[in-house]
Amino acid sequence: MGFITSIISFILCAVLYVRMVRREVPAPISKKQAWVPVAVGILGPLISSAAAIGIGMLIFKLRGGEITADGVVNMPDQKDISLTLKSILLAFRSAGFTEELVKLLLALLMVKVFKPKNVYEFALAFIGIGFGFTALEEVLYSSGRIILLIRLPVFAMHMVLGIIMGVNLGLSRYQKQNGGNGGKYIFLGLFLPVLWHTLYDAATAFNAGIDAADESTQIIAFLIAVVSIIISTVLEIILLIRFKKNAVPYCEMELKYT
Repeated sequence: MGFITSIISFILCAVLYVRMVRREVPAPISKKQAWVPVAVGILGPLISSAAAIGIGMLIFKLRGGEITADGVVNMPDQKDISLTLKSILLAFRSAGFTEELVKLLLALLMVKVFKPKNVYEFALAFIGIGFGFTALEEVLYSSGRIILLIRLPVFAMHMVLGIIMGVNLGLSRYQKQNGGNGGKYIFLGLFLPVLWHTLYDAATAFNAGIDAADESTQIIAFLIAVVSIIISTVLEIILLIRFKKNAVPYCEMELKYT
């Protein structure tokens, strides 16, 4: 089932991405500029997973945890925290912060290599990274019918997060080179993807309430997950349509490099 989910998600993302690339005017970017970010983005889940593990081990050590010579893990005393806060902190550490940071760095590398000539091309670098990220993530994490139902509605989430980050950071560069202040766009480009990603994963993949002993807590946690998927799916559609409608204006916003 995981393999099927991966194939379906890849096809949907590929169709969506190709349509985005072809939408650029007066002419689309080269195949190299379009597909190298996708290939580089495939490294994203591996890098972010390693980073999340490293951060987790650092927190474990700082809190006094230890692993004995015979392999026994001694956990430090933990203060009681709510299931909601636990879910948010774990989602931020494992997904919202680490994954978005890795995608940002990889996309900026692509910007440095290809020097996108307008805001639309700038955004495509981030979207391509998101596409590649999705391609491997689906292989690693998709399994079972429930996961199929959870992940497919938001198959384009990494690409849409790339739209938010890429468009806003591109607008920031455009504003600065034309004498404006791009601070607002930098804030939106960095903050919104982290916030959305963290809250979504806290409600779904890292929702501690789903594994709670209390049945009523499990039901509430499940409903939160369903609502989160519905809201995220609607937001995806809105942002994809908006990006399509603004394609020409973004293409007309030329970027310069020194």
